[in-house]
Amino acid sequence: MRYRIAPDVVWMADDGEVRLYDGHSGEFQTLNSTGAELWLLVSEGNPADAAGIASQMAQRYAAEDTGQAAVVVRDVREFLDTLAGQGLLLTDTADVADVADVADVADDVAASGAAGPSA
Repeated sequence: MRYRIAPDVVWMADDGEVRLYDGHSGEFQTLNSTGAELWLLVSEGNPADAAGIASQMAQRYAAEDTGQAAVVVRDVREFLDTLAGQGLLLTDTADVADVADVADVADDVAASGAAGPSA
């Protein structure tokens, strides 16, 4: 599934946060630094699919721990789905392989050279 910012959302990145205004609902929202990272990845569109975004975040925050990578992947997907549910992000359905890709991101992070925690 690919994400894109809804056209009626006005946003601004500032000081490690992203401030959003939803023109449709009239509501303001501020994303913390992690939420801001995710929002910026979507805004850049590279990649704007759930698997690619989750993979980037897992490599940044959990490259050494496949168990933690799985948590990152789950949390990224839930957050993006929440923003989509609020109408802040729109989704474009991609091919069915996208769903399987999200489930395999933790394995991909481990295979990309992460040695795991040292003993």
